[in-house]
Amino acid sequence: MSARRIGWLVLCLLGASGVAAASDLLVLLEDTGETRDGLPVLRVHPGSKEIETVLHRGLSGTLLQVYRCTQFYLERKERISPEPAYLLLSDRQGGFAREGFFLGERDMSHAGYVDLHRSWPAAGRFGAVDQLFPHELAHVIRLQLAGPIVDGGANQVHALGLRTDRATAFNEGFAEHFQAMAIDDPDADPATHALADDRGRLDSVERHLAQYRRELVSRVSIASRMRMGFLAWYSNDEDVLRYHGVKANAFSRQPEIPERLLAGGDPYRAYLLENILPAAPNDSPKTLSRIISTEGVVSTLFYRWATSREIRESYREESFYLQFGVSREDVTPLENVYLKLVHALYVAKPQDVLQMIDGYCRLFADESDVVQALASEVFGSSLDAPDEIWLANPQFMTGTTLFDQFRGLPRTHTFDLNAASVVDLIGVPGVDLALARRLIDAAPFDSIQDLGKVEGVDFGLIAGFEAMVTEMDRLRAETEQQSVEDVISIRSILMPFAWRLLVTLAGTAVLAAWIQHKVRSAGSSDGPAFAWWRSVINGVAAATLGLVAGWTTSAAGIGSLVAVCVLCGGPAALLCLWKSRRRDDALRVLAAWFLAALPAALVVSPM
Repeated sequence: MSARRIGWLVLCLLGASGVAAASDLLVLLEDTGETRDGLPVLRVHPGSKEIETVLHRGLSGTLLQVYRCTQFYLERKERISPEPAYLLLSDRQGGFAREGFFLGERDMSHAGYVDLHRSWPAAGRFGAVDQLFPHELAHVIRLQLAGPIVDGGANQVHALGLRTDRATAFNEGFAEHFQAMAIDDPDADPATHALADDRGRLDSVERHLAQYRRELVSRVSIASRMRMGFLAWYSNDEDVLRYHGVKANAFSRQPEIPERLLAGGDPYRAYLLENILPAAPNDSPKTLSRIISTEGVVSTLFYRWATSREIRESYREESFYLQFGVSREDVTPLENVYLKLVHALYVAKPQDVLQMIDGYCRLFADESDVVQALASEVFGSSLDAPDEIWLANPQFMTGTTLFDQFRGLPRTHTFDLNAASVVDLIGVPGVDLALARRLIDAAPFDSIQDLGKVEGVDFGLIAGFEAMVTEMDRLRAETEQQSVEDVISIRSILMPFAWRLLVTLAGTAVLAAWIQHKVRSAGSSDGPAFAWWRSVINGVAAATLGLVAGWTTSAAGIGSLVAVCVLCGGPAALLCLWKSRRRDDALRVLAAWFLAALPAALVVSPM
């Protein structure tokens, strides 16, 4: 019997006191709907063969082995009772890494588990269970080894390209790289592995992002397609970017922002552009402080770390693997990478990616050159980052999440002065575009007082920055016991979309009804007898159909015109011709519908 099997047998015996399923690598759970001592009461799920099969192969299967080794390692180091990996199949949208539950009568307050929605597909699409499960299990592993992430400063819900803070970016970037690894794994479900070559899906994402950019930079964008439909498309597209964008290191550069969006007024559209869109290859690189606060770049580093041939093939002495309950000969090259990372997480307790790199290189000095070369290649700079100086600017409000496109749940913008972009700085009262650029060129700063060395910064402006430091301290004290996700209200985020929809529909319907009445009444055989009630019905139909077509077709405004003319105008004109036998009347009817569709076509089209 191999050392790997002996180690796991020992682990099973150590953990056998609670539940028979502890002998498995993975235990599926379901919610009973009850709570005890503030924790959910769960029970063993009757089983899902599809999920169990897909999670015991590919990257998920590898990570389950690593998790088992981690439990053995922690039992030796901390005398923590070892557990299998737990997966709760629930009705909650989103994926979560959680800690603490009751398994029937058994207190499992020490155990971590993954919470995923029961209806998600097991494999075969971006963001399926076989990618999200290892992502969330990685959070569980990191928490068990290195402890909770400290408050990094950002009060915005994280996203792939969003500048948050160093701690959040490390936590999320480390977990996210497993999604790309899951697709590339040669033993993955064939439908999942095929996603790597799905160019059509990537092309669709690129079209969406290009259209979204056009809407953000347009002078007039009342109810444009991609912003109104953001909730429907962005999450799926971000899952695609967690593969293609991460592999291409697409978030290490700063997207170009038109000066018109930076010249004055509310910089929110510039903020969205900067934090959602990946940059072009020739755009300017981000500063190191900004890079290590962007989870998409951190994810790229760990992806290249895990796929490095040198790191995979750099095995340690036998005693290193025995502490994980396995022998060196039983460890695959990929498992070798992750067991070394597990050890570094436990010993170094890193809170950001630079601490992770430093801790790993101290523990495995012979791999230091390889790791630092990888980091320098991904980050595009040295690994010497300045201290953080966190500010809170109540004069610039963002949404609590990027899905909050119209700030239904506004949040004070927080940012690190030494990781600031032009967008961060122009939102500060008294800072114009020229001064923002001078501040960035003069960074990094050791303190707020150092700002006085920059041309155009007076005592009043320094006092304003000091006030933002004080406001940041106040916000941290206020939210110390509450995560950003805890305050999210889906209703608050949806309300601005709903109001914009209703106002847009009402406005376009009124204009369409007026146009219908004017055109149909002017010189037609109906004469002034064309009733207002008919105009209103036609106007509502033109507005509704025009908006739906504009929001659901890539042609936007043209799609609105075509849909209304084909589905309403054409049949109405033919009916008029059949009744009156007058071509002029039929053409007037068609023109009335075309003109009535114009208001909807205009509001869905960025200009």
